[in-house]
Amino acid sequence: MHEVTLVPIETWAYYSPDLRSKKIIADIGIFAEALIYYETVYIIPGYPDCFTQLLTWFQKQNALGEFLSLLEDGSIKIYDYEFLSTAIEKDGEYSLWNIEGEDQKKSNVFEKRYLYNKEIEKILPQKARYRKKFYEAFRRNIIEVKSDAFGASIKNAEADYHDQEKNNHTIQALVDEIYSFKNLGTPPKINTSIRRITEDKIQIDWSSDMNELSKIAGTEIGLNIGTPLSAYAHSNRFLWSSAATGFDLYLSNPMGKIVGNKLYEASKRNSQLSKLIDSLQTEVDFPDIRNLVNNGILGIYDILKIRKKGKLFRNWLQQETERDRNAIIAYHNEVLKDSNLLKYGRKSLQIFGILAGGALGGALGSEIAGPIGGGIGGISGSAVSFLTDITSKIGNNWKPVIFGNWLKEQIK
Repeated sequence: MHEVTLVPIETWAYYSPDLRSKKIIADIGIFAEALIYYETVYIIPGYPDCFTQLLTWFQKQNALGEFLSLLEDGSIKIYDYEFLSTAIEKDGEYSLWNIEGEDQKKSNVFEKRYLYNKEIEKILPQKARYRKKFYEAFRRNIIEVKSDAFGASIKNAEADYHDQEKNNHTIQALVDEIYSFKNLGTPPKINTSIRRITEDKIQIDWSSDMNELSKIAGTEIGLNIGTPLSAYAHSNRFLWSSAATGFDLYLSNPMGKIVGNKLYEASKRNSQLSKLIDSLQTEVDFPDIRNLVNNGILGIYDILKIRKKGKLFRNWLQQETERDRNAIIAYHNEVLKDSNLLKYGRKSLQIFGILAGGALGGALGSEIAGPIGGGIGGISGSAVSFLTDITSKIGNNWKPVIFGNWLKEQIK
């Protein structure tokens, strides 16, 4: 348990907007950081250009051999959504869709979409034997998922969008993040108003001017009324992927807040479970690896050195009993002294999920209703069935630990 994590690297409004505002499309730093804390990192590439950026990062450091080694020994794997979850605008109205092309319904989609293109061919070694090793290593280390497993997550996302209080939290999380990386001081308080037009259609208004917020965020962020709707869809599919696989999640801001809120909402369907969802936020004597990598100060060879010493972190995560909060701080201090990283300062460690440890058997009981399925109800699933399935999996082979920024008190 807790040896494997899922790490999205695509940047957009709700995922690493600080990087997206600078036209950086892949958060390589968060991948590098996750590689220190976990034995295996499943990269969620987002789309081909993001993956190309990751491989280019290795290539520029003459480290494609290291990338291949990490693939072959299972330290790096790929988890690819073979569909697009997005809010689409038509005549001023937004609706949410899982879009899957005919080619994406087939198998081996990642290889065809991500590897067989001119940019990747320029990066990979020209020798046929060596390139074949890459292709074979990828084939052994890919999970491809299709849209039919995520129907209920879309319906639940739409239901969230119709909830005024959830929109307040979701939009506030984005505005807080924008004001933080733009160094603009105290962000405005967000209040949304929702007016129902028909059973399926609502009018939503933000207390802050959308055009002004878009200008503040920058054109690269692409902020619009449908952005929070897309955020709900992405947070739901990340959470379901974690529940379905049993893997942890390693998330950037402000996505971590949205996932945390949804996890807590699901756990509240069983009062005993909700008591187990906890968070750990503290300052540790350890550098901000994500930012150092994204700013070009640390490279892959630095990360691999720290990874060797980071076994202490990984052992702490894999504990199934009560996790010693003081121990993780001490482990960071110890690794810092051995890694010649003292000059890079401190970082904020932010983790949430089931951190309290202890037995969970008694927490699962009659308060959970409905089917416990492997799939999430598919296209016919409902908003309620999504929460039911998530709740049923908490403690049942899934005790999520999620790296990200979330405060339990915000949503209670």
